Amino acid sequence: MDKQIISIDSPTDFIVGKYVSSDELKQYMNAPYKIKAGVFILCMEGYIRTTINQSEYTSTRHHVTTLIPNSYLQIHEMSEEILIYFVAFSSDFMGYVNFVRSTMNCLSVIYKNPVIPISQEMSCLFATFYDLLFQYAIYPNILNNKEMIKAIFTMCSQGIVELYNSNQLLEKRELTRYTEIYQDFMNLVLKHYTTEHNVTFYADQLGLTPPYFSTSIKKAIGQTPLEVITQIIIMDAKAQLKGTNLEIKKIAMGLGFNNLSFFNRFFRQHVGMTPQEYRGKTYTYSYYQKDPSK
Repeated sequence: MDKQIISIDSPTDFIVGKYVSSDELKQYMNAPYKIKAGVFILCMEGYIRTTINQSEYTSTRHHVTTLIPNSYLQIHEMSEEILIYFVAFSSDFMGYVNFVRSTMNCLSVIYKNPVIPISQEMSCLFATFYDLLFQYAIYPNILNNKEMIKAIFTMCSQGIVELYNSNQLLEKRELTRYTEIYQDFMNLVLKHYTTEHNVTFYADQLGLTPPYFSTSIKKAIGQTPLEVITQIIIMDAKAQLKGTNLEIKKIAMGLGFNNLSFFNRFFRQHVGMTPQEYRGKTYTYSYYQKDPSK
C-alpha cells in the first residue's frame, strides 16, 4: 500500500502556516497521501471533506484536526473560502520528543477521532496561539534551539489533549478488548524494548496468538506491533544520539543490538541516514503565511 501512496513530511523540523487557502490545498486533492509528520490544524473558515485513516470527516469552522505520524489523508472537496492554520513537526522531530511514549494514554482516541469541534472561545484562543508561534518563527535565534521547539511541541500536544478532555472523549472512550490489549502491550514494550524486539515475545506475555495480537493492535491504533516497537527503538536511539555523547556502539548495545553493522542498517532503513549522519544533523524551522486580503 505504501508503495502506491505518496509520503509527505514536514520539510523542516517545525513549520507554522497561517491563512492557507483552497488555492494551496487543491494541489493535494484526489490522491491519498501518507502524512509522516505530526500536524495540528485549525479550520478558521469554510469546510473541507477528507478521508483520514479510512474514515470520512468534514471539518468546518471551529474544528481541530490532529494527524498523528503515518496517518493517511485524502482531500475530496473544500469550499472556496476555506482558511486554515496549521503547525507541523517532522517525523524526525517527533521521534526526538518520544511522541509515542508521551501520548500512549490517548493515542488510540486521537487516532479514532482525528477531527473534533471546539467552542468559538477555544478556537479564538488557539488562533492566538498560532499567531504567537508564527511570531516566534520569525526569529531564528530562538527556534534554532531544539529545546525551544520541543517546548512549543509540548504546548501543542498538551493543548490537543485538553481539547479532547473538554470534549470528554478521553473519559468516555470505550475500553474495548483491542484498546486493553494495546495499553497492556505499551506497558510491556516500554519495559522490554531494549532487549526484546520480537512480536512473538509480547504476544506470549499477553497470552495471545501472534495473529490475534497483531490484529488487535492494528484495530486499536492503525499500526502493527512491529511498527510500534520499531518507532520506540528509533525514538530512543535518536534521543541518545542527540542528547548524549555515548559511543554509537554503546547506544546500539543498550538497545539490544549486539552487532553495530546491523544497528546501522536498521537505523538507516527507518531514518534515511546513518546514526553518525543523524548525530551531526542540525534542527531547522520554517513558516508560511498567505495574506488573506489577496
